[in-house]
Amino acid sequence: TDFSLPDFDRPLRKDRTDDAKNMAKHLKELNVKPDLILCSPAKRTKQTAEYFCEKLKYDFGKINFDDRLYESGAEEYMSVIRETDEGIKTLIVIGHNPSITDFTNQFLENKIDEVPTTGVVWLQFENNNWEIYRNTPCRLKHFLTPKTI
Repeated sequence: TDFSLPDFDRPLRKDRTDDAKNMAKHLKELNVKPDLILCSPAKRTKQTAEYFCEKLKYDFGKINFDDRLYESGAEEYMSVIRETDEGIKTLIVIGHNPSITDFTNQFLENKIDEVPTTGVVWLQFENNNWEIYRNTPCRLKHFLTPKTI
């Protein structure tokens, strides 16, 4: 990790780059077809998004880069997600910790200690729109980490 750069400009470390590529490949094998990708505009999340777009055949130009997904919390993530059009059925959010872990744990009885870099949490919500709240029923479909795929 290059700490001489501002956090926002730090790239993915080489080992994390390999992890991101492997995770994207695994999501393709799971037949993930995103209707929308929301992403923090930080350099390392953009890099992750590039690998996901390449493997999942998603147009990088259609990514919604949202400043609220950088240096924020679970509530901001919830707000950004709630703005998603109800026509979107499969949504990918690429962000940062601790926000991703905190967001996820709002919905889970069995909490996750930490979603690692390039880790994926696949939540399946029971409602037909993105008007989600802490009590919105959902299930953990997958929790994927670089070590488990």
